[in-house]
Amino acid sequence: LRMHLPLVVPQKDDSGSEKSRPTTGIRVADQVREWHEGKAIILDDSYVHEVWNDANSPRVLLLLDLWHPDVRMEERQKISTMFSYAKEKGWIGQAKK
Repeated sequence: LRMHLPLVVPQKDDSGSEKSRPTTGIRVADQVREWHEGKAIILDDSYVHEVWNDANSPRVLLLLDLWHPDVRMEERQKISTMFSYAKEKGWIGQAKK
């Protein structure tokens, strides 16, 4: 799971044009939500999703990855071991310069 905590959300565009979606927002599957400062959204990012910022100023989020409650401790340990191995091999991690 992934938590998005909006810290800075640009003001709405008051250009008078009618939009089919918020100026800044997120869509997960067929659900659309508008960002609000200080209001966290938790989503399962294995679903098709997108975020956008159609404003002229930046949007700032704090992102946290959380274990899905259905993932057992044994599975968590194996997944962590797999990612540690991949990082040691250089397959994931910081981009090489």
